[in-house]
Amino acid sequence: MKFPNAMNISSFSPSDSNHSDEPVRLLLSETLIALNPGAAIACVPPHERSRVKAEWIVGIKAFSDQASVHGNHWERHPHGDEVLTVLEGELRIVPGIGAAGADKADPNPYAIDAHPDKSWRLASGESAIVPQGCWHRLEVLQPGRLMFITPATDSEHQLRRHNTILSENA
Repeated sequence: MKFPNAMNISSFSPSDSNHSDEPVRLLLSETLIALNPGAAIACVPPHERSRVKAEWIVGIKAFSDQASVHGNHWERHPHGDEVLTVLEGELRIVPGIGAAGADKADPNPYAIDAHPDKSWRLASGESAIVPQGCWHRLEVLQPGRLMFITPATDSEHQLRRHNTILSENA
């Protein structure tokens, strides 16, 4: 759904001296919000995310399949917790066990394994907080939209060692 008169912002900050004192209208599905120190907000196009120097990023992402949620990779945020809110649809959050590079005897020392008895479903309207440093990945159970609040920098990603999806009952 499009907002009438929604802004397509390339790099706008409400603290800029050349903006009006009126609220800014935007599509959070097309623009990321960077939460900067001192409570300053900047709106950033998703393709410029890597250039952001903010502490946190807020956005909405549509998901339809494993590729749309990077389901073939593990992810962790060493500098802060992550908040995930399913606006529509249903996801499974799968935490990982093992630490990348911890077991040098392993032929793949960067392998992370699923912790299936600790995974849980996240349905429409539900939120989860993934703790700082926790390896995790997402699985799509029903297509929808996800709102995320995540640390803006230094996220880590590892390719999954096993390319299997947990059963529906996990």
